[in-house]
Amino acid sequence: MNLVAVPATDFSAVQLATILSDCFEGYHIPVHLSPALFAQRFIAEGLSLADSRVWKGDTAPEAIALVARRGTSARLAAFAIRPAYRGQGLGKKLMLPLVAELMAEGVQQLWLEVTSDNLHGQALYHSLGFSIERLLCGYQCVETSAPAHSVLSEVDPLDVVRKAVGECSSKLPWQIDPLTAVSLPAKAFEYRKHAYAIVSGWQDKPLLRFIYVEPEYRHKGFACELLRALSPHFPALCTPVSVPESFTPLFQRAGYNTLAISQYEMRASLKAVSPPFSPP
Repeated sequence: MNLVAVPATDFSAVQLATILSDCFEGYHIPVHLSPALFAQRFIAEGLSLADSRVWKGDTAPEAIALVARRGTSARLAAFAIRPAYRGQGLGKKLMLPLVAELMAEGVQQLWLEVTSDNLHGQALYHSLGFSIERLLCGYQCVETSAPAHSVLSEVDPLDVVRKAVGECSSKLPWQIDPLTAVSLPAKAFEYRKHAYAIVSGWQDKPLLRFIYVEPEYRHKGFACELLRALSPHFPALCTPVSVPESFTPLFQRAGYNTLAISQYEMRASLKAVSPPFSPP
């Protein structure tokens, strides 16, 4: 079995979207993205094609790893192996040199998410030196017949990101960090001049990317009221499965249901060389 690592720069968005779909075949959460959605999603997350890898077999690509970069932090945005090559210990064999390369390029923190019921994936990442940071959840508003009132004012999403980025960076999971919203086609809304939300479209569904309340107005009900105000405007509104579990009481008070799926956010520190990151 001989798989050759090739930089993702050698492939088009069309090819990468197809490879990703093929490699996720049979997983309990398959991934099927059009080239346009592939580009939109992963570019917003900071995709680094130079750091991402496709592993080619004799006739076709057999595995893929997509890596996002922000400063000295990186995130394994996707990693999958085609069905015929699973269960043979390839995950660790492929990831070890990739992690070593990232460390050599100055990456100090490497992040990823894995579904909470994916025990094999968790075992793989633990073996690579990752540890669980926190549980991430997703939420969806309960459809309501209440009329949409004009308590929300539309504002420039970039203005909201500028307000929030200095305070929130590194405190929030990668996908709901305000930096992810910068490159997305999205709308932003202001509530009572001190609370903000960014909503993007995702596969024809509205997705709540980010909410922000100015520090001096927190713990006064602004976030809950903002979430409630969004519901009539976006009846199917949901969040990514990337919200820390500690936010569950807020979403429940606002009338949102918790999605059945959850993820663990995992992190590996690459500052100090340790045996797991030494290529075999």
